[in-house]
Amino acid sequence: MVKDFEFFLNKGDVKRQSPDKNLSKDTFKESLERLEFSKNLLERAKSKYVLENAYEAMREAAGSLLYHEGFKSFSHEASIAYLLKKGFNEKDIFELDRFRKIRNSIKYYGKDYEKGDSIAAIKLAEKVIGKIKNLL
Repeated sequence: MVKDFEFFLNKGDVKRQSPDKNLSKDTFKESLERLEFSKNLLERAKSKYVLENAYEAMREAAGSLLYHEGFKSFSHEASIAYLLKKGFNEKDIFELDRFRKIRNSIKYYGKDYEKGDSIAAIKLAEKVIGKIKNLL
């Protein structure tokens, strides 16, 4: 279950700062590039690398929204929780959080995943990044 964004703010996992439109723009651009990279890997690399990059693209896009609105997050969970606060539907947020957990199991425990998970991560990334683009 995703915690409320204010939990992370009160805990210090998120800091208030001046909005940084340039950093927001650059970070969002990186998220788009990473999503394209993930798509290009789909037929050429292990599924875990595709999924990891699709997740990171979503995380970077969420970070760009936070920078745009005057926050700096030190937590992947906090960035995800912020999207819930911005009106993203719970189903997509829970799926994004599931990919966060999968990414952690890939990164820290050497797990691999099926191509279906990678394709689902790319589809969700396209949806999430598109919504963030509209908010920016």
